[in-house]
Amino acid sequence: MMPRRPQAMPLLVLLLMFGLLAGCGRRGPVRPVRQPLPAAPEQLVLRQQGTQMLLSWSMPQRNQDGTELTDLAGFKVMRMDYDPTEDCPDCRDTSILLRQIELEYLRDVQSVDGRFYLADPDLEEGRGYQYRIIPYNRWGQDGTPVSGREVFSIIPPAPENVQAETTDGVLTLTWRAPQDMGSDMQLLGYNVYRRRPGRPFAVAPLNRQPLSATLFEDHSFKSGNTYLYAVRAVVLLHHRGVESRLSKAVVATPWTSSRAPF
Repeated sequence: MMPRRPQAMPLLVLLLMFGLLAGCGRRGPVRPVRQPLPAAPEQLVLRQQGTQMLLSWSMPQRNQDGTELTDLAGFKVMRMDYDPTEDCPDCRDTSILLRQIELEYLRDVQSVDGRFYLADPDLEEGRGYQYRIIPYNRWGQDGTPVSGREVFSIIPPAPENVQAETTDGVLTLTWRAPQDMGSDMQLLGYNVYRRRPGRPFAVAPLNRQPLSATLFEDHSFKSGNTYLYAVRAVVLLHHRGVESRLSKAVVATPWTSSRAPF
C-alpha cells in the first residue's frame, strides 16, 4: 500500500501566520493610557512695549490631577486680533498659532527667574489682541490653557538724549524725559535695556522696578565687553501701564580696575 501524503496546511492557518509576521514591523512610542495633562501656566501678563506686546508667564508645576508635572515639553502660543469697537472676541475664536515653543530650544523666547518672555512685534494701535498659552507634554497632549487680551494703545514718546559715562566698576546712564506727552498720559518711570552688538535687546529690563529718576547705574556688566543701552518710558494710559518705544541706543564699554581697558 502506498504511504499517505501529509495533508496540506489549512488556508486559514497560513493567513494567520502571515498576519503575525506582518505585525512585526516598527512601532511608535507607546503612550500611557491615562497620562495626566499639564495644568495651566501661571501669572500670564500682557504688557505693551512700543510697537510690540510682551507676553510673560510662569511654568506650571502640577498636572490637572494635582500630581507633579515632569514631562512638560513646551507651549503653543495662539493669537487672535479683533476690532474692539465691532467684534465680540468671546463669540467666536479665530486664533492662529503664533509660536510653538520647545523647552529644549527657546528660539525668540527668553527665560528670566523662572518666567518666559515672548515679544509679539509690529502691532496696530487701536486693535485688540487676545493670547492663549497652551502647555503640552512630551506625548504631544495639550493641557489647560491660560488666556488674556488687551487693546493696543497709543504709543508714548521715548526718552531722549541718553548718555553713558564709565568709571571703575560702574556705568552711569542719564537721559532726558520724553517730550510732547499727551494729556491722558501719566509718567510712572523708566526701564533700562541692554544688549550686545549683533543681538536683540533683552525683553526684561535691567531694573526690577520702574526708575523714578533719569539715572541708572549698571554694575552687572562683564569688564571690557561692549554693550548698547536704551531706555523706555513707563506711562499710565487708560488705567494700565504701557511702555514707549526704545530711545536711541548709546554704545559703551564698561570696565573694572582688575581689567581696565588699554
